[in-house]
Amino acid sequence: MDWLLPVREVFGFVFPFLERLPVIRGMLGFLLVFFLPGFAWTFIFFKQLSVLERITLSFALSLVLVTLSLLAANRLAHIRISGINSVPIIIVVTVLPVILYYLNRVIRGRKERAT
Repeated sequence: MDWLLPVREVFGFVFPFLERLPVIRGMLGFLLVFFLPGFAWTFIFFKQLSVLERITLSFALSLVLVTLSLLAANRLAHIRISGINSVPIIIVVTVLPVILYYLNRVIRGRKERAT
């Protein structure tokens, strides 16, 4: 049994669908590269920001984090920079702060309940 079969089925459906709709593909790519990674990291680095400050800072952080993570993957792991290889790296850069933020809240919540 191939354990990647469900993932292949999802990507087999999604990728051809996005190929036929370049506007949606462009908007998703813009959000994934220029906004979401920085927005997620602003919750880790900056605790008290207004919405406008968080959105503005997320664009700058996304540009820096995505560029540096792709270059680091290229230099350290010898991963070629391409569209297919970039998406998982960008997803990791985006999901990692979400996990850290959630764990921080869970740990802080347990400490508050214990006191």
